[in-house]
Amino acid sequence: MRIAIAAAASVLAFAACNPTEPAADNAATPAETAPAADAGHDMSTMDDSMKTSDTADDANTAETPQGYTFHTYPAKVESVHLPAAAGSAWTATSSDTTLVEVGEAKDEAMPDGSLHHVVKVTPKASGNATVTFERREGADASAAPVETRTINFMVH
Repeated sequence: MRIAIAAAASVLAFAACNPTEPAADNAATPAETAPAADAGHDMSTMDDSMKTSDTADDANTAETPQGYTFHTYPAKVESVHLPAAAGSAWTATSSDTTLVEVGEAKDEAMPDGSLHHVVKVTPKASGNATVTFERREGADASAAPVETRTINFMVH
């Protein structure tokens, strides 16, 4: 019984550190998409799957799905892709502003012609944080959100 519990706990722990990756819209290999800043950053705390996830999300132009986890490091700007809808506004709330900072947000055309609301998020220190994005119809911040996405940031 103890072995079964220990095995289940190990599987859950591994799953928690293994993100669901958004589909990349281009065929670039990780070596082609790795940012220059990676060369000067000590990524030794990331295992190979985390490094692959970090590289894959850099090249991503697909919408960032609910619950997605960015494996990242301090000062590396990440881009969260949300659907752009006329007449609606997105707000972002960080669970810990000492770990991640929400920055510039604007609508951008993607290579496939679609329009995304892209929000820049900058990790500031190692730790785990979430950013909750809420979309409301119009500019009334007191209106109930019509869509919510919580995105995770595992800062190494």
